[in-house]
Amino acid sequence: MNENSENFTENRGEDAIRAREQSPQKMSEKPVKKSKTWLPIVIIVVILAAVTTVALILGGTNSDGGSTLSNNINDTGVNWEKYDGSEIVLSGTGKTSITQAGVYTISGELTDGYLEVNTAGAVKLILNGVKITNNSGPAIYIAEAKLITIELAAGSENSLTDGSIYQGWDEDVCATLFSHDDMVLEGSGKLTVTANYEDGIVGKDDLKINSGTYVISSKDEGIRGRDSVYIVDGTFDITSGGDAIKSNNSDEVAKGWIKIDGGTIIASAGDDGIHAESSLEINGGTIAIKKSYEGLEGAKITINGGDISVTASDDGINAAGGNDSSSPNMRNYQASSSNYAIIINGGKLHVSSVGDGIDSNGALTINGGEVSVDGPTNSGNGALDAEGAVTFNGGSLVAVGASGMAVAPATSSAGYSISVLFDQTYSAGTVIEVKDTSGNLILSHTSAKTFQHAVLSSDKFVENGEYTVYVNGEEYTTTKLAEKTTQVGSGMMNGGMGPGGMNGQMPGQTNGNQGTQRRW
Repeated sequence: MNENSENFTENRGEDAIRAREQSPQKMSEKPVKKSKTWLPIVIIVVILAAVTTVALILGGTNSDGGSTLSNNINDTGVNWEKYDGSEIVLSGTGKTSITQAGVYTISGELTDGYLEVNTAGAVKLILNGVKITNNSGPAIYIAEAKLITIELAAGSENSLTDGSIYQGWDEDVCATLFSHDDMVLEGSGKLTVTANYEDGIVGKDDLKINSGTYVISSKDEGIRGRDSVYIVDGTFDITSGGDAIKSNNSDEVAKGWIKIDGGTIIASAGDDGIHAESSLEINGGTIAIKKSYEGLEGAKITINGGDISVTASDDGINAAGGNDSSSPNMRNYQASSSNYAIIINGGKLHVSSVGDGIDSNGALTINGGEVSVDGPTNSGNGALDAEGAVTFNGGSLVAVGASGMAVAPATSSAGYSISVLFDQTYSAGTVIEVKDTSGNLILSHTSAKTFQHAVLSSDKFVENGEYTVYVNGEEYTTTKLAEKTTQVGSGMMNGGMGPGGMNGQMPGQTNGNQGTQRRW
């Protein structure tokens, strides 16, 4: 590939000093003898550190609701004003290189080429009307940077397109926008990414998105941060052949997580909608997974807020242990089902699934929020499924689906539930309502599919209270809540376990598109 355009040579100052360049000999010039009496203490410290790390990543949130997920990107700690701004106007073909720390405003077009950043310092790229197409590789390639920030200029529209083959690139370079180091995306402009080779946007370390509008079409993953993905805000429209958003570091316990605080995410995925190798935490925003194999997947999934809708051809929400090989039951999380959990503390959540609606290989706990599930129509799956206990403590829950593997909340729950096994199959569009003796509406749901079973839970239910279940406006049954979970119908469901959970998983179908499995 020809190299024309401008080439910026790095000034090897303070920003160019890298810790990894220090001489190993110098760092070990004065070896210190350690007494063997310290060995037990060192071992204990290492064990405690490891246990703490595992607890943090699997914990997702503290008991007081505060998040424990935090990446290492200090994007607010860089004083960009100390750099003189430079402007680069792209034209023609070939590579444009940036090898000096600073702030660069980029505009113009490359018809067959790419923009490369290779410096030990921090670099901010302000995209202001950029169009880059590379027929044989990425459009923007971050070979090295202390921190790379890409800002979408206000009012700007930018587009990046890669080739269907990558010629002359290392095997790990696989995305239209690719960074070997920490990367931050922000701004109020728009970025359109077309990934013909594999992924759309990839950060091999931590990836943080503060703002911006992103339209991504990818052959495999849409957005991937190997160590973590942290979405603070932004608007995302993702169509992907693999996972729409993914963090895939399975080698380090404290990594491979995704945190979403806000923004609007619309995704149609060939595999999972959002896949975290360890923890997935959603605190706010609007998320619509319109198409997926599994909608939300992670070893531990915590939902504290947000307006979330999921459509899945297998499980809607899965805490590990799905049928596809992309499930996050890797080496760090195989020891026990206690490592897996789904915890819903708030927000609004609706799931429509062909497989299990909400499936945990550990415990499933609902402490708050508004949850509704239109589960499977086949009796090999259930609207709710858990290896451990299904616990309802607060909020509201309506879960409808087939009766064969039906599960209701455990009697150890703090809140009250009604588990109804209907005497017939009801069609899609059926309205289920629950009212108290004064006629006050407690729950209401319009089914999207046929169903024979319903779990109806509310923190408005009280002990020994009487409630009437209505179907399409007609009274179906009135029951008194003498127990935490009151069953209405024929008791033990065919193949199910009634209140509590299941002892095992039913075999399911294999995923036809599992995406590319990463070694890094």
